[in-house]
Amino acid sequence: MISVAKIEKNKSKFIETNQKYSIFTKELEDFLGEDFYLSPASPALDMYGAYPGGLLDHLLKVCKYSIGVNELLPETIKIDKEIIIKTVFLTQIGKTFLYKQSTSEWHIKNQGKMYEYRDDEMVVMTIGERSAMYALKYGVLLTEEQYQAIINSDKHESERFVRGSSKPLSHILRLGFDMALLEEKNGEK
Repeated sequence: MISVAKIEKNKSKFIETNQKYSIFTKELEDFLGEDFYLSPASPALDMYGAYPGGLLDHLLKVCKYSIGVNELLPETIKIDKEIIIKTVFLTQIGKTFLYKQSTSEWHIKNQGKMYEYRDDEMVVMTIGERSAMYALKYGVLLTEEQYQAIINSDKHESERFVRGSSKPLSHILRLGFDMALLEEKNGEK
């Protein structure tokens, strides 16, 4: 869990970053609204970010680690920092309307399922697919590498496409996600 003050701090940090790097278009920002700032990153406590504001909190960590990983790379495969920042924040916007608060005390208490999937008429897509669709639908221009990184962001690493033919951006983000998960599972130092 994070405090309301931390949610507001994360929101302010993102708004400032969005203004600097033009991550979201006005149309995307209006579409996602406050839900983006309050969305959980996952539905259950045994995962990560299963609390209000968990998605943005997680993405801020992913961004920090992705930038750090990029700094370690040789110049020949380094990615522009602005591209990394923009892509990180777009990778999981598809989670924004995916969950609703669990209404089952039993599931919350016994299984740690804080959220459940919305059961409305959403078309079934992966998080990456839905994120790319939202970005493109609301006017965000993506390069092929950004699109690939967004689509690959939730694929299992054993999938051949991800391992064999992905551009450096996909790999940098994947490492950023892995490091953020390690931090969240092991607690902040």
